[in-house]
Amino acid sequence: MLKFNNEYDKIIRQYTKQDGFSALFLFVIFIFLYSLVAILDRFFQFDGNQSIIIGNILNLTIILITILFVLIHKQKLDTIGIMKGNWKKSSIIGLIFAFFLFMFNFGIDYFIYGGAVKSIDEILWLMIYYLNVSLCEEIVFRGYIQTRIYGLIKNKIIALVLVSLLFTFMHFPYRMIAYGMGLETLLFGNFFWVVQLLIMHVIWSLIYSKTNSLYGSIISHWVSNLASNIKL
Repeated sequence: MLKFNNEYDKIIRQYTKQDGFSALFLFVIFIFLYSLVAILDRFFQFDGNQSIIIGNILNLTIILITILFVLIHKQKLDTIGIMKGNWKKSSIIGLIFAFFLFMFNFGIDYFIYGGAVKSIDEILWLMIYYLNVSLCEEIVFRGYIQTRIYGLIKNKIIALVLVSLLFTFMHFPYRMIAYGMGLETLLFGNFFWVVQLLIMHVIWSLIYSKTNSLYGSIISHWVSNLASNIKL
């Protein structure tokens, strides 16, 4: 299962401890910026449109910071999965997986129990927003952190588990700060969601590592988020 794409395997073998610490530093920046926005959200009580605008700015900022990290280390953009790789295979896998995620997160519940969905305008805004979210999280966690962490941890399973935990924890600070939610409530009150995050990270990381392309994980990540948020 952990047999990587040859080009991907070649790329991750070149990383040093400096790259590994750089990945952890990017994670700290990510958490800091999300926590800062959560504090602002709690103080100003942003409405839906404001949250989308601020979220788009935040995610684009983090993408630019990640690209800056790549350039500072004199590395190429194909080392974060967005320029080369087997993008066709990655996209096909991503589309297939996206279909099942859409049915799981929206389709089955909607067709069995019915209900209303948000307006076309709202869905279009959410499509843009969650595309930015997916691009940001995939580039940061799969493209940068998951690859550079091999500079510190050579064991593939341990590296995958560690970044899975980082990816899952990344979702905590915003909810804890903005909604005043305690850690115990977040973990046990949303246990299935936490487990789903862990599993999704592993699957998205495998799509990337076996194709050396982020497109499949971006597509399925995008559809998964969108499907979870279009029903009223």
